[in-house]
Amino acid sequence: MKKVTRPNYDLKTIGKNLRKLRKKKGLSVEEVCEYLEIASDRTIYYYEAGERVAPFDVMFALMELYEADLADVIGAEKAKIFFPWGESDDAVEKWLRMMCKNVNPPINFEECLDEEGKIVGPK
Repeated sequence: MKKVTRPNYDLKTIGKNLRKLRKKKGLSVEEVCEYLEIASDRTIYYYEAGERVAPFDVMFALMELYEADLADVIGAEKAKIFFPWGESDDAVEKWLRMMCKNVNPPINFEECLDEEGKIVGPK
């Protein structure tokens, strides 16, 4: 089995991103505390400074509140996308052809391609 190493995440970057996301939504620290039912605003400041890690349930709640995904929180360069179809173009095409056949009503795969053969979705 290929050895897989656990990635390290930069808490300062996560904190900076959480702060940026909160401000983008126009929310105050007090409003976030109220939403999370946290008594002390200091807790949010700790998260945003990268001094503490939010428990997973709090992190998920923050992501929902901020309408953010994992890439927004940990930084796009750290985010990994998992493809159910594989990584090669052939594997992607095979998976898409299979999906087109299995939807109701079925979709003709060729109708999802533009003039250059790039996938654009059904017309």
